[in-house]
Amino acid sequence: MRRTLVVFAVLGFLCCETPVPGPDDGGAATGGGAATGGGAATGGGAATGGGAAAGGGGAATGGGTATGGGSATGGGGGASSCAVPAAFDVGVTYSRTLHVSPTGTAQGDGSAGNPYDTITRAAAAATPGTRVLVAPGTYPAVSLGALSGQPGQPIAISANGAVTIDASSGVGISMSDGQWVVIEGFTIAGATVHGMNLDDASSLDTPSHHVVLRDLTIAGAGSGGNNDCIKLSGLDDFQVLDSDISGCNRGEIIDMVGCHRGVIHGNSFHDTIANGVQAKGGSADTLIHGNRFERIAGRAVNAGGSTGLAYFRPQNATAEASGLKVISNVFIGSAMSAVAFVGCDGCVAAHNTIIEPRTWVARILQENTDARFVPSRNGVFVNNLIVLNAADISTVVNVGPNTAPATFTFGNNLWFALDRPGTWTPPISGVPAETGSLVQRDPLLVNRAGGDFHLMAGSPAAGAARALTVPLPSDFDGRCFASPATVGAFAAP
Repeated sequence: MRRTLVVFAVLGFLCCETPVPGPDDGGAATGGGAATGGGAATGGGAATGGGAAAGGGGAATGGGTATGGGSATGGGGGASSCAVPAAFDVGVTYSRTLHVSPTGTAQGDGSAGNPYDTITRAAAAATPGTRVLVAPGTYPAVSLGALSGQPGQPIAISANGAVTIDASSGVGISMSDGQWVVIEGFTIAGATVHGMNLDDASSLDTPSHHVVLRDLTIAGAGSGGNNDCIKLSGLDDFQVLDSDISGCNRGEIIDMVGCHRGVIHGNSFHDTIANGVQAKGGSADTLIHGNRFERIAGRAVNAGGSTGLAYFRPQNATAEASGLKVISNVFIGSAMSAVAFVGCDGCVAAHNTIIEPRTWVARILQENTDARFVPSRNGVFVNNLIVLNAADISTVVNVGPNTAPATFTFGNNLWFALDRPGTWTPPISGVPAETGSLVQRDPLLVNRAGGDFHLMAGSPAAGAARALTVPLPSDFDGRCFASPATVGAFAAP
């Protein structure tokens, strides 16, 4: 999924998790390599403003400059002030190149004329500033161990054409305690456990960090258990960009435990039977932006969750998640809510376009009730455009016990019920009354039935948003919003 996009100064967003034997989550320790890494924010009350305003050998065969690929996330000349932070590899020049090919051998040296036979073997020979170029073909599962580049000298594992990872042995790509690594362009097929598993080797105070996952295709993972397409545990300063991920069995599309300062942007997440993106276990300060969620049977975004106490990063976190920003996404047919605030402190869902949700639009829950945790609180649900069938909705906001719904802010949302011509009021209860919202105003979408949710001229959503107290990134297409901004994921035409 490739779109041009813009973004803003890093807001400090991230989240992650990985599996180990235990009650919930962890991170399978598979290697050493200490990372450097920061602590997690514990959260705050992100309210909105008022009003409707605004080591090894291997022969190198040359260098190469990274293009960054996919959606432009801020880098390059003339980047907009609303652009998402650029990935750290944009514009990097690699000092050596190692080659992998289906015609390679175990005795290869990584040169173009004598390539390696497996990606794992090439990665073991990579040093900071190395790009591993993988020729078209199908390869076995990849273990990257504690692969480590350096600032300005990352290590890139890059598909150079149509490359499939046969993950039928378990996990498609795994890495523990990696840093300054780029993984891009691969299709992962047939995973019987996770599609990808990236973790901190259970070294809870030294996270993996600075990882870019770009232009990946994962169509199915797992064999009936809690298996995820992408499992992240103890990962900081990461980006998941421009990927197409679906069919993630009974786990999540992206499942994060104790991850911080991440950006999940420009992806297509669809057709899975559990949740879409989940951030828990002390995850904080991650931006979920410009993604398309379609036919998610569970919660499309689960902001928080329920994590075993031993797996929190940091160990003294007081919330499952904090400071998450869910902005400028499109949600289509979410069955169990577009966004769920689940033990989340100071999380924001704003400027999203939500089409024909079922059961609930949003949820406020507390699944981890240990005494040290704050209740789900200080959430913000504003400037969203919701088109629904009232017959499909039990109640707009589902509020569970042990939460603090009175601390939430709802307002300046546009509600339009397709099956209720004339007067209709969204059944919102248990939270403070909305202010500034538009009810039963046709948003004038270009072609809802055809999946085009841009606005036509004259839409009542134009200029109807309130100002946020967090930086407002671009719209879904990468355009800066005007001031006052438009309600929903798309700026006014």
